[in-house]
Amino acid sequence: MKQTMIAGAVVVLVAGAVAAGCGGKSTSAPAESSNGTTTTESSGGGGGQAEIAGVMANDHGTKTASGETKVELDDFYFEPTVIKGKPGQKVTLELENEGSTAHTFTIDSQSVDQTLQPGKDAKVTVMIPKSGAVSFYCSFHRNEGMAGALVANGSSPSSGSTGTTTDDNGRGGGGDGY
Repeated sequence: MKQTMIAGAVVVLVAGAVAAGCGGKSTSAPAESSNGTTTTESSGGGGGQAEIAGVMANDHGTKTASGETKVELDDFYFEPTVIKGKPGQKVTLELENEGSTAHTFTIDSQSVDQTLQPGKDAKVTVMIPKSGAVSFYCSFHRNEGMAGALVANGSSPSSGSTGTTTDDNGRGGGGDGY
């Protein structure tokens, strides 16, 4: 009986550690945010998690795109996590890897896959979808919540929560593999 209790405690501890993820974050009850995403508060220097375009992401804010828009890639989040813009607007993103490991900025439906080593920066041009949301992610750390979305003004970041994306003409894409 004592061995069963100890084994059960180990399973609970391991499950808790796995749920905390690489960033050491733990979560509590979900809350509805002002931008329509479902978030959970977290400890450990983040803004919580949100379901954005059908994937759980470490939420580090929303920004409206204008001219060149700075996007920080860090361990393990994008800041901002949601980038809003006019439907069909082309946006140049200035990517800066401020993390301690390599990261990517990947949008499958737009054939964008930029890898950045720590301390490096790059620029990519992306298109805000005609409607809804298109997800982006780090191909190395997607499972740790390193994801976000491009969102058409007037749409919710949770649009497209089925995991599908839209192409440059607003048609359904092949999805981002979520």
